[in-house]
Amino acid sequence: MKTKLIVVITIFIFQFCKAQQSQTALLQVENYNKGELELKITSFGDNNPITIGKVLADGTIYFNWLAADLSNINGNDYMTRSIKNFYGGNFCQDPNVVVTNENTTLVEIKYIYLFKYGQAVGAIIPSTQIDVEHNNDQLGSTINWIYSDSDTNVKAHCTENKAWEDLYDFDQTITYELKLKKGFNLVSNTLTAIEEWDTEEEKGSLPRSRIIQSLDQIPGNLHWQLKYWANDEALEIEQQLVKLKPITKQQYESWLPKKLGKLKRTNYEIGKAIERIPNKNNVNLLFEKDAQTIDLTIIDCAGNKDAVGAYTMIMNMLSRDWKDKTKTGYNSATEMDGKRVMTEYNEKEAKTTLNYNANKRFIIKAEATNMNPEEIWEHLKTLNLKTLKP
Repeated sequence: MKTKLIVVITIFIFQFCKAQQSQTALLQVENYNKGELELKITSFGDNNPITIGKVLADGTIYFNWLAADLSNINGNDYMTRSIKNFYGGNFCQDPNVVVTNENTTLVEIKYIYLFKYGQAVGAIIPSTQIDVEHNNDQLGSTINWIYSDSDTNVKAHCTENKAWEDLYDFDQTITYELKLKKGFNLVSNTLTAIEEWDTEEEKGSLPRSRIIQSLDQIPGNLHWQLKYWANDEALEIEQQLVKLKPITKQQYESWLPKKLGKLKRTNYEIGKAIERIPNKNNVNLLFEKDAQTIDLTIIDCAGNKDAVGAYTMIMNMLSRDWKDKTKTGYNSATEMDGKRVMTEYNEKEAKTTLNYNANKRFIIKAEATNMNPEEIWEHLKTLNLKTLKP
């Protein structure tokens, strides 16, 4: 059985800010190319994002915890922890625990988010590890901020025996050295040792020794990694779409085509209620010839956030080719004459549904009977959307 140890680095490369002071030293997000964005926390509720700094276009991080405005926090839809719960409380087998104020309540700031256009698009993650996400079960350190509603100190050395058959038997320890002031506090979490086992049947590891302590400055040995999940192209489209002027009922009426390919229009409805899209800015047209029908819906997403969200969702679903077989046919996303199209094909019943975006504002849904995907697409190619505009 092997145990690895590391020494906690206590020498810092730069001069850093104290936890509740404005930052003066430079921190840098690695490999950053997302432009200037705000830094916010949502630990006081998703509806209460609080600005705590920014990241510049070159990746430089500026924290300003003193500027965090908590005055507009409404309700109590956020997670709090008592100081006793934070350090393990009754589970901490240390008879010499010292807590100067047991009535203290904490709010943990687990994530620092990047915000763009009023929504979280990513996060920055500090760690001595080089992975994008810090792993608490691997050797290394991370930091986070904790909001305390009062001053308190905690000194504890918590021990718990870990044993499983013949694989391992050791004491797992967590040491707490906390000096919390009312407001935001900087705290490090360092795994200093792990217990490893390696047998013919099993190989694994568990944390052995951890130190959680207050800091008055940000360590210089941290990597600031970027975790980014937003689709920037979709974000820009959303911003443009919500600003556009919607098409009016009169403009729909003056545009209505009498034919779609070989099929004649037999009915239409403007402002139809559509499931999952609370937007009645649309036109529904029915085209028929003999046993063939096309039920066509055109949704104008301009000026409606919910419809814009549906537009970008379809855009994301069409971002790559895929195909899933079903009992009656298949579902797929592919290109048809250069246009990204999502297909649902029921071969047994000769029914086809195509979904796609058009003209940087429309969602098109076409449901056909007695047509395969290629046949309905030949009809849809004759649809002139260029003249449908405000």
